[in-house]
Amino acid sequence: MRVFFSSSRAPQLKKVKEWCSRNKLPYRKLDQESLNKVASSVHHEGYVMVVKPLKQPSVHDWVKAGLAKHEFALALDRVENSHNVGAILRSCAYFGAEGLLVGLGETATAVNSSAVRMAEGALEMVPLYECKSLPSILRDLKAQGVFVAGADPSSRKSLYELKLRYPCVMVVGNEQEGLSVPVKKRCDALVRIPGSGDMESLNASVAAGILLGELSRKAPRPPKTPS
Repeated sequence: MRVFFSSSRAPQLKKVKEWCSRNKLPYRKLDQESLNKVASSVHHEGYVMVVKPLKQPSVHDWVKAGLAKHEFALALDRVENSHNVGAILRSCAYFGAEGLLVGLGETATAVNSSAVRMAEGALEMVPLYECKSLPSILRDLKAQGVFVAGADPSSRKSLYELKLRYPCVMVVGNEQEGLSVPVKKRCDALVRIPGSGDMESLNASVAAGILLGELSRKAPRPPKTPS
């Protein structure tokens, strides 16, 4: 790991610099232009850490391990906007989701610099699982006893009327087309987020935040670990 920072950020990174010194890791103060080059962006807020990429966790290992009775996760169906993915990761961390499952095409990837920046550290807290066939993974999760619900603005059932069962995975579709037909067929229930009706739909990350909040509120308490 290497740390680069501006002169204005130096006082705030005192503990980071001390940690780097103890662990014999390099750090350096740079001017704004040099920081921009290191970050390949102007959106770095005065400091950059160069680290090894996180190892991509296996979605198949996750499915095989299963979810505990009190756990929940979120799934994204063709949500390609990296800002949304990053913001949703942050909400997953805030509400205690066990993971974020992202259904992608053959060549797409959910993890890029924009998503990592928007996640504000959540990528290191919440596992992100990529898969090429979301319907297949949802089928396998259901076989493990996971309740699968999907967010659908055209559904007659409100999110707040749904009797959630746990473990649970909630699926959010993209803002243009919503959930795909194959994904809808895998859902045990479809729900809408009620609103005034003046706006047709919500931003995907906002919808995800509302759904995660309800999943967290209704989730059973985890079993106490013996002392």
